[in-house]
Formats: sequence, structure tokens, C-alpha cells
Amino acid sequence: MKPSYAKRIGRALGTATLLALGTSAAQDAQYLYLRTPGAAITARVTGDSVSGPDLQLSRDGKTLRGRAFGQTVFLGLNGQELGGTVGRELTRLRFEDKDGVTQARGSFYGRLSELNISAEALTGTVGACSYDLKATEDGGYVGSRSCGGQPERPVVLAIPPALARQGPAMTLATLGLILGVP
Repeated sequence: MKPSYAKRIGRALGTATLLALGTSAAQDAQYLYLRTPGAAITARVTGDSVSGPDLQLSRDGKTLRGRAFGQTVFLGLNGQELGGTVGRELTRLRFEDKDGVTQARGSFYGRLSELNISAEALTGTVGACSYDLKATEDGGYVGSRSCGGQPERPVVLAIPPALARQGPAMTLATLGLILGVP
């Protein structure tokens, strides 16, 4: 039985082994999406780019540039940290892997943020939104979020392996951009 996407993502965020995969596998297009009762965000992940109606991002080495939700994105992706600006707001997240859980702490969208991602769950706060998502058998995450109001259910998140292969900094930066938007 093949491991689910969520399990592969957890491993990818915690280890460098998936980063060594061949570039041909990374070129296959896959889709990142977030569905809530009031919104649907979809982006195509291909190689070093993420593109969709709300996101146009491109990674050049250790720099992520582009636009997200009408804001300019300029983030440096260095080791266990990512930092720069999203719109006019400073962003700086430090992250580490502890027992299969990638823990990110710092600021995103100018607000304190804390995100925990594993093969079992994605929990925490990014920008104005808090998440409590559990992994599903089909490799996604499902649960609830609150962006300053009543909790929204169901919330569905899919992180494609093509994004996870780009490393934890790129994955966290991209997730921060879509999860932090109310």
C-alpha cells in the first residue's frame, strides 16, 4: 500500500531525502488547494512555481518572489528560516523538525504565527486564521478554521507532493500565504 500524500509531506518537511528526487518528477503539475465554506483557492505547482488566480510565485534559488492575493511577495528561503515581506508586512518564520512534526514560529502577514505540520495533523495560527485540521486517508487535511469569527467547517487542504519536494521553507512560505488569508 502506498503512503498517503500527508505522510509523504510529513516526511518531506522533516527530511532532505525527498529534495534529492529527480527534476523530472518535480516538473509534473499538481494542485494545491484550500476549500472553506466561503472561499476556494487553487494553484498549480510545477517545478519551482506556484500559479493560480490568486498566486503567481516563482522560486529562484533561495528567493521566493511574485504576487499573492494582490500583494507583492519577496521572501528569502534560508536553511531553517524564511523572511522578507508580504505586501508591506514583515515576515520571519523559524522552523524545525521534532519527532516528525515540523514546527514553525514567528510572524507572517505582520502577526505572530505558529504552525505545526505532521502526517497526522496541521494545527496553528497564520495571520488572522487559526486551523485545526486532521489528515485524511486520501492524503489531504480536513477540519475547521477561525479567522476572528465563528469557526468554519469543513475546511479542506491538499498539499501536493510537488510542493513538498521543494523543501520545508518553500512549503511553509506557500502555506503561510494561503492559510493566512481570511
